[in-house]
Amino acid sequence: MININNIFSLFSSNDDLDGKNNAPAYVDFTNTPVYWVGMYKKLILNHINFNTKVIQFFKMADHEFDSADMKEASEFITYNRAWSYISQVDPNISEHLEAIYYYSDEHLDTALKLGINYFEQSEQYERCALLHKILLSIENFQKELGD
Repeated sequence: MININNIFSLFSSNDDLDGKNNAPAYVDFTNTPVYWVGMYKKLILNHINFNTKVIQFFKMADHEFDSADMKEASEFITYNRAWSYISQVDPNISEHLEAIYYYSDEHLDTALKLGINYFEQSEQYERCALLHKILLSIENFQKELGD
């Protein structure tokens, strides 16, 4: 049976609606490895569509607009924001490996390879190393499933 107090506690700041001091009915997933890997994947794979739309918008507003500069700035923002998520992942921790496994597919492979390529160009090899380590984790999953 549904506990109506749990539902109403979502809309109230009162933690003790029924006098039993129940735990909150929500969980903040933004501090979990699943969220970090998912956000990295999403940001990298969606940035091309975002770039296209932004460039079209600015071209209509200003005919002297330099689309190459805008693309470069957009890539900088995208890859560094995506890095802020994936940098929190440690492939040596089992919970983090589970998150990598959850998202492991050809799209995550592509996102990781794009990140490696981007950071190689700016000689940020420490970042490349972590992305490569995550990529190797995915390859190990695939080998285990294949055997």
